[in-house]
Amino acid sequence: MRAAWYERGGPAGEVLTVGEMDAPRPGPGEVLVRLRASGINPGEIKKRADWMGFGIGYPRVIPHSDGAGTIEEVGEGVSSSRVGQRVWVWGAQSGRPFGTAAQYTALPQAQAVPLPGGVGFEVGATLGIPARTAHRCVFADGSVSGKVVLVSGGAGTVGGFAVSFAKWGGARVIATVGSEEQVEVALEAGADHALNYRTDDVAARVGEITDGSGAEASWRSPSGETWPWTRRRSRRSGRSPPTPPTPTRSRGCHSGSCSSRTL
Repeated sequence: MRAAWYERGGPAGEVLTVGEMDAPRPGPGEVLVRLRASGINPGEIKKRADWMGFGIGYPRVIPHSDGAGTIEEVGEGVSSSRVGQRVWVWGAQSGRPFGTAAQYTALPQAQAVPLPGGVGFEVGATLGIPARTAHRCVFADGSVSGKVVLVSGGAGTVGGFAVSFAKWGGARVIATVGSEEQVEVALEAGADHALNYRTDDVAARVGEITDGSGAEASWRSPSGETWPWTRRRSRRSGRSPPTPPTPTRSRGCHSGSCSSRTL
């Protein structure tokens, strides 16, 4: 199969190699996915740069944990009915050497999730880390139905998913963004209100929208740009959603860096 890999940490232009190597085979409980798109997240760049100083962990690494494609083979214990199924995958290179920057990846069948027919592979490849992070942040402390949820960075990929999940969960959603273009992105994602923190007095506007009561839960970008007023205008009611990893983005968003590549 054709793949991209590295055998030492460093800048992409210095350490990445693109070439041919043997395709993996699925082990017990695993599926072999013919990848059509590979998702790129900030964590992949950090791991390749060995930012923690622990080394790359394996003699050879095929990067990227997220991707999408079609199951071509199944291992022992996996139903043959899964062959041909369109899937999005997550965690392909989490605790494993070979990720999705290749034509094939083998991984536990639970990490190959059915992809609806109307959803493209490029979209599926951006779901793993961003969507799962957002879902955890929104629902880790229980239902948000009837709550006011404040999402900082509501035009980024993680923030955008957080907006959509919170709205789907029955919340009234206020999002903050950094430009008028991003206001439209957040509203399209499902926000009831989208505030530009560069031009709006966000704390005052949240107070107006909530009749002075503030938001009952908040999700923030760890960039810190909007965090002081988030604290001033959030009444936690015992809720303390976990801080997610650095937000990423897909097409058209402006915070972080998540994209997908067709394989």
